[in-house]
Amino acid sequence: MRSTLSAVFVLVLVAAAALVWHNLPTPTDLYGPFDVHGTAGEPVRGRGVTATVTSVRVAPLVDSVPAAGRWVVVETTVEAQGGTDVPHADLLIGPNTYIPTDRFLTTTLGRSLAPGIEQRGSWVFDVASALIDDGDLDSLVMRVWVGSDLLDSRLVIAIPPEAIGRSAELRLAPSEASA
Repeated sequence: MRSTLSAVFVLVLVAAAALVWHNLPTPTDLYGPFDVHGTAGEPVRGRGVTATVTSVRVAPLVDSVPAAGRWVVVETTVEAQGGTDVPHADLLIGPNTYIPTDRFLTTTLGRSLAPGIEQRGSWVFDVASALIDDGDLDSLVMRVWVGSDLLDSRLVIAIPPEAIGRSAELRLAPSEASA
């Protein structure tokens, strides 16, 4: 009887260990960013950065440069919190992730941020036409972070469809900084 109970106990212990082993978190779960959610038009504040999406516009031409798909211009105000850092952004539309284009590098956001000094400007994304023209834009999300997003906050800003403007051509204004 005693050996049977020992065998059952060992079997249960091994099964529990296997279950735990197969459900351990991955490194990206352990070291990933902490998402801070907000909506376009309101300031969203994380540990390292504060951002406000002020407008979103879509056009086939920006500064007379045609897009492979459609240009999505996200005008944003960003400010560092506590230290000098470089902002990063991406745009999520459904399952797709887009990074800002470097075609307008001298006039768009992406330079170093200093605490207490706001930068106003745009991030420009070249997005597949089908997603913008025919797609469901309920899932348009802008993510902003500074430095590495490991174990740090990342701003996740939802952009409602009614906040998106459309035009035939857009002109980019250069980024501005103010205290």
